Amino acid sequence: MDDSSPLGPDVNGKPRAQTRRGSIDARQEKLVDLVRQRGFISIEAMAEHFNVSNQTIRRDIDELCQLKKLARYHGGAGLLPGSEQLAYANRKARNLEQKNIIASLVAAQIPDGSSLFIDIGTTMEAVAKALVHHKNLRIITNHIRVVSILSEGTDFEIILAGGLVRNRDQAITGEATSEFLRKFKVGYAIFGIGSIENDGAMLDYDYRDVHVSKTAIGISKKRFAAADHSKFNADAMVHLGHVSEIDAFFTNAIPPQEISDVLTSNNVDLFTPVTGQGN
Repeated sequence: MDDSSPLGPDVNGKPRAQTRRGSIDARQEKLVDLVRQRGFISIEAMAEHFNVSNQTIRRDIDELCQLKKLARYHGGAGLLPGSEQLAYANRKARNLEQKNIIASLVAAQIPDGSSLFIDIGTTMEAVAKALVHHKNLRIITNHIRVVSILSEGTDFEIILAGGLVRNRDQAITGEATSEFLRKFKVGYAIFGIGSIENDGAMLDYDYRDVHVSKTAIGISKKRFAAADHSKFNADAMVHLGHVSEIDAFFTNAIPPQEISDVLTSNNVDLFTPVTGQGN
């Protein structure tokens, strides 16, 4: 990692020239695009993604905040106040039909009377809606929106994990959330991912969310990962785990052959609307 330039290296690893006042360089443009996609990204995740130091990323964030491109928050950068809810709404609307298909596939594998953990995210909201006709479920979640969906007209026992509430998506995250979850053992963990790679790596965008997801994997007997086709080899940054740690993967389309092969070689059941249970 070479940060010898006063402004650190550019997106291609070369020393950056001083940018014109009011302009941003290629790495900063990509950084802004990533934050727009996710709403928030930690400094550590951005530094790892761009292969630069935390100090370089902090410098980028400072410049982008001065230009009113981003807002600085504890541990990272996010969207400007007033735009976070819109960004989450856009994510929720993106591939909505596909997310509903995935949710139906997941719900079909959850027996009545089960205990389960449901993760945060727009796909998990769809899963919650698909579960409302089940009976006697016992649910732990760190997503306030999931609680709202599941508490309407059901007989479910619902536990909301404690921790820091993130305003933009009503997620609860952080070390306190992980510590809370360690008190439980559930039959199923259902979680979303930011990317599944050809080598079987599962990635996400925020190290705090990844920490919670890893804890959920540890307290569950069966682990279900769910992601739409846009997450195949997507541009996520934080390592969550490997497909060898899950029991089933749910998606709306046949994955690339490399991903299908790594799922098969690790005895992970693949569920798609085309094949039902693919292996």
